[in-house]
Amino acid sequence: MIKLKQSKEFSADWRRLSEETPAAVRQLVGEIVCRQAAALTDLFYRDMLRDEEARTFLDNDLVNQRLHAAMQRWLCELFSGAQQDPEAIYKHQCHIGEVHARIQLPIALVTRGARLLKHAIYNHLVESSLERGELVKATNFVAETIDLALDAMTDYYVIDMEKQTRTDEAYRMFALGQNMLAERERQRAAILEWAQQILLKLLADSDDAQLPDIKHSEFGMWLQHKAAIIFESAPELEQIRQRIEEVEKSLFPKLIESRRNRGGAGALMKEIEAGIAEIKFMLGGLFDRFIEVESGRDALTRLLNRRFLPAVLTREMGLARRSGVPFALLLLDLDRFKKINDTYGHAAGDLVLQQAADLVVSSVRAGDFVFRYGGEEMLIVLVEVDRNKALQVAETIRQRFASEPLRVGDGQTAQVTASVGIATYNGHPDYETMLKDADGALYEAKEAGRNRCVVSGR
Repeated sequence: MIKLKQSKEFSADWRRLSEETPAAVRQLVGEIVCRQAAALTDLFYRDMLRDEEARTFLDNDLVNQRLHAAMQRWLCELFSGAQQDPEAIYKHQCHIGEVHARIQLPIALVTRGARLLKHAIYNHLVESSLERGELVKATNFVAETIDLALDAMTDYYVIDMEKQTRTDEAYRMFALGQNMLAERERQRAAILEWAQQILLKLLADSDDAQLPDIKHSEFGMWLQHKAAIIFESAPELEQIRQRIEEVEKSLFPKLIESRRNRGGAGALMKEIEAGIAEIKFMLGGLFDRFIEVESGRDALTRLLNRRFLPAVLTREMGLARRSGVPFALLLLDLDRFKKINDTYGHAAGDLVLQQAADLVVSSVRAGDFVFRYGGEEMLIVLVEVDRNKALQVAETIRQRFASEPLRVGDGQTAQVTASVGIATYNGHPDYETMLKDADGALYEAKEAGRNRCVVSGR
């Protein structure tokens, strides 16, 4: 209802402005703006790229090409002299605001850019053949037109950002609803595995051994990508990070040096053991504070619900921009799944989906995310992987499906294959583009005969 009211208000203001501005003035403004659209667009993005935060995702060839063309179309459409439908214009501005919210473009940058556009267009109007009275009406027309468009964008930007905030919180509550007792033990075991790797490295290698850091261990990736969401703002989280940093950056170098000098290694090993024990203790406290909190999940497969996907992808894109390490999406579809339902019944189909979900989850790491994306589609978010690694993981999953018959009840099994579309993060700030790339690659895999993996060409 709020959006409908805003749409009506926008339409009324748009029509009023059109009626108050002579048609000849509107036509001349439209001609000037379209003629200068490329230069105005360059001015807008040149200013935006001065902002460090915006530069992280706008300084990308693919984005620049698309955004420059889109901005020029927007300017020409907004000031077109032809009769326009205000409701259609409003919807378009709302869509732009939605995209800005999705890529988390600061609204202050957009408003600053709008001011620059208005000033630049004013200068072009002053150099035109307009008389003083017409010039006043033309500048007012430009100012109100851009302000109306910006108001519509901002309204929807705020609405969408609020939705994202609620989704983020919902995802956090969902994550807390996992089997936290089992997860706690799993992460404790992952810490011990890391400690064991250190010991084996010290025993097997020379004094110049490179000790394995925790950042790239199972526990490290879980801590970076999932714990940060699940235990947001928990003081133990930062304490764990600080203790890990102390062990890796202070104690590890001292231990290596002491081994070279043949002295003091035993005492340092005890310090490292104490540090690991403290990390385990703090981890236990972290879980204890949140354990037994229940929330929703996919009732059949127990996978993440796709409504939490925006929260995860937005966060992973931010991490990838800051670290320079890409991630990937695998969109997996069970081939000819309808045949399972038709042959063995829907109960068998549900059983196959449950086993398929278990197979996928057991094929990825603790820091990765697995969603039920559709009926028989699953979406896997592989963190910290490049294109080659993502293809390798996808092939492993595909081969497991091809080699492991699934139960369909009554002691029977059926061979189920899977097709996988793969897309890797390329710097584009809109996660919908990445989802479309994965979907396009999956379509190619299906068209090529199924039971195969295809990597998006973009």
